[in-house]
Amino acid sequence: MIDILLATYNGEKYLSAQLDSILKQTYQDFKILIHDDGSTDNTIKIIKKYALEHSDKLVVFDDNIRKGGACQNFSYLLQKASSPYIMFCDQDDIWLENRVQMFLSSMKDTEKKYGKDIPLIVFSDLIVVDEKLNIISESMVESQKLNPKIASFFKLLKCQNVITGCAMMINKKALEISIPIPQQALMHDWWIALNVAKYGKNIFLEDTTILYRQHSTNLVGYQKPSFIRFLKILFSKKIFNDYIKIKNMLNEKMSFYSFCICKIKVIFLRIYKK
Repeated sequence: MIDILLATYNGEKYLSAQLDSILKQTYQDFKILIHDDGSTDNTIKIIKKYALEHSDKLVVFDDNIRKGGACQNFSYLLQKASSPYIMFCDQDDIWLENRVQMFLSSMKDTEKKYGKDIPLIVFSDLIVVDEKLNIISESMVESQKLNPKIASFFKLLKCQNVITGCAMMINKKALEISIPIPQQALMHDWWIALNVAKYGKNIFLEDTTILYRQHSTNLVGYQKPSFIRFLKILFSKKIFNDYIKIKNMLNEKMSFYSFCICKIKVIFLRIYKK
């Protein structure tokens, strides 16, 4: 059994297409756990419609609790999850029909190699599309110059997240070491990935498994990289702001100098990826 966590907020425009793509998966042993964060559009109406039509698949936590953002909304859902494996779902993407099966097969292979008692993440590449599902990039990893190897090293991952929440599966051990997610965590996926990098294994699945939709209301999304952009970040106020946020998230001693060195290493690994 797999728990698929769906944290919603004002997602009426694309939510039905997202749910349809999950319900059409080739692997069907899953539950979709849904919690809304106070939507003011028709999101809740859509959720209730699907819950009525697919009562065997949807579990809706209709409790009027507002978490104030995607990170804490997913944290709330993580504490409700009970299955051996967990996936995360945005409200506006499209899952390829064999996505769940691919992740589960990869996770089981990984467990055979490392054991079930170690925290594990399997994460994949994404196809980046626009609002109308026209392809922007066949590979987010390639177009954004992300280096999946960074995910294996806690000291590098803390400077640059390379694991996208909607493109990962975690096992029960990864869940146990990651909850509750602290308020100072920047995003749920980064927090979980950091914990697993420290105590377990982050494994990259090279296949693309999802159409990652980009539109005007994305909270976190696709940004086209360039060497000039990297330099601007390195010599801007943003890098110091990032340093403060990450230091607070990790609650550890870290000098600004060491953070900058880490950033430079990450930029090098992204530009000269092998």
